Amino acid sequence: MTPIEVYKELPRTNCGKCPAGTCMSFAVQLLAGTLSLSDCPVLDESSAKNIRAMLPDTGDWKEKRLSELLGEVRAMDLSGIAQHAGAECSNGHLKIRYMGRDITLGRSGFEGEMDILDKLLILMYLKKSGTGQPSGKWVAFRELKDGLIRAESFHGACEIPLAKMFERDAERFMKSLGAMGAEKAGGFSADYSFVIYPLPRIPFLVLLWRGDEEFGAECKLLSDSTAADFLDVEALLYLGMALVRAVRQWRAQEESNPQPTDS
Repeated sequence: MTPIEVYKELPRTNCGKCPAGTCMSFAVQLLAGTLSLSDCPVLDESSAKNIRAMLPDTGDWKEKRLSELLGEVRAMDLSGIAQHAGAECSNGHLKIRYMGRDITLGRSGFEGEMDILDKLLILMYLKKSGTGQPSGKWVAFRELKDGLIRAESFHGACEIPLAKMFERDAERFMKSLGAMGAEKAGGFSADYSFVIYPLPRIPFLVLLWRGDEEFGAECKLLSDSTAADFLDVEALLYLGMALVRAVRQWRAQEESNPQPTDS
């Protein structure tokens, strides 16, 4: 089944009451296993029943896939992977920058607590071990190889939630991007432009426009033209969703630890 099929059964009001923020994002994350039907507080039982009937019974596929990928990556030349992936290799350990944080992958797995989908994304990136560097040419998601089939999902699950966070509190949103290593970029027509690297060889260009009395804020999330050399479009969709989740986490962390003000 596809996110569109789930979306058709949802309220489609984008009420913002669920962790996803929008109905399309909820549909994508439901299928990814990061949200459950109970996370939508306005979903009626009839629609929930219809969705349950459509959901595949795949068991705990994430744990199984994680185990498979760990085995596959361990069997590869780690120093070669590090070179291609923009990571560091030392004494059988890989250190890689992910969402503004240094992540270490050791012989027994990842060090520290991480969401399983983040682990899967890092491992898929390491396994694909693309070569070369980003081209510096920015393209919309639909322009990537096979990107058209997931372009609507990418817009609903990534661009709309980012735009809503920016509209709600622009200053804190941009501060969160900065904390994750985003840098301002010039030469674009947007009100604000940032380049951020969720993974070392996969940059995103975040373009932001302020809202006005008639229209809300807008966000465009562009990829480097080489992005599909390092992750397939399905994984790139999840990488965009992981970026949204990471920005929310940085915001929540800042809100829970406010900076003291001068009296």
